[in-house]
Amino acid sequence: MQITYLHHSGFCVQLPEHTLIFDWVEGQLPELDPAKPVVAFVSHFHADHFTFDLFQRLAACPQVHYVLGWDIRRQFSRRFFAARGVEQDLYARIHFVKGGETLTVAGLTVETLTSTDSGVAFLVSDGTRSLYHAGDLNWWLWAGEDSDFNRQMTHDFLAQMALIEGRRFDAAFLPLDPRQEADYAEGFDYFMRHTDTAQAWPMHFWEDFSVFQRLAEDPRSAPYRARVAKAEWYRR
Repeated sequence: MQITYLHHSGFCVQLPEHTLIFDWVEGQLPELDPAKPVVAFVSHFHADHFTFDLFQRLAACPQVHYVLGWDIRRQFSRRFFAARGVEQDLYARIHFVKGGETLTVAGLTVETLTSTDSGVAFLVSDGTRSLYHAGDLNWWLWAGEDSDFNRQMTHDFLAQMALIEGRRFDAAFLPLDPRQEADYAEGFDYFMRHTDTAQAWPMHFWEDFSVFQRLAEDPRSAPYRARVAKAEWYRR
């Protein structure tokens, strides 16, 4: 399994039989094997996770499938897709998914969770390896929000995490957002303590790589910090 960081929450994962692309908005893809099907996942419609350029960029791939959060379909009409070059034959190959669904795409098993912000999180398995991409599913606690908001966020986040308690993941892509200040690692830390994750890749850190050192020095990360990807892996 080869993992390439693209930008923000974007990653490319090359498996023996598949290429997976998550939330690709910016960044250069590695060279792709044309014999492998490509499955592009988009968690939700926000501009830091989704661009219509995605379809043009992958148009030359002989085998490409798309799995998009349902909120993208709700936000953009079929006519809007067509106006941006997504014709009917391509549109028919897009799977729009809500939280709590399970489907099979190109031989992969795809499960979804409901985001605490917008769209979905993805759980993907090829039968041998299991991956998790959170999208914007995170414990979004904000100092400027009122207590009702943060209480509801806590409830919603923990409810989704309860659905995957103890699950094994070979790699997980998780928000680690410095804008949350003291609460920057609440969701990341909870996920790592309540799943069996071999390798965690921070994302959604707005190119503020100092958050990696902050997590490494955070006493909470002691049980799992050796399993967190290093900042230098992102720049290779």
